[in-house]
Amino acid sequence: MPSAISDGSRIERIHQKSQRVRREVSGLTAEVEGALGDLERLARDQLVRRPYATLTAASGLGYVLGGGVPVALSRMLLGMGGRLALVMLAQRLRDIVLSKEKEEE
Repeated sequence: MPSAISDGSRIERIHQKSQRVRREVSGLTAEVEGALGDLERLARDQLVRRPYATLTAASGLGYVLGGGVPVALSRMLLGMGGRLALVMLAQRLRDIVLSKEKEEE
């Protein structure tokens, strides 16, 4: 049979852990709120600077998140985008290497 002392220490440990979790969740909540505030300021800034592009991007994102794009098309577009990004990265690296070679000459 467990003694009252061991039960009390278990309860105290559980209480301490719950307090630590509460503090960590409070910190996480504050960080998420800060990030959302930053995101909101960024969106408002972009809306002021480029209203049509921002509204187009928001509409497109809403359409995609709403399930308006078939999965196969999404995969194809992401694949093409990835390949395009790799080509652009390779071209940029080539330009950097060539410019460094010219500087060395």
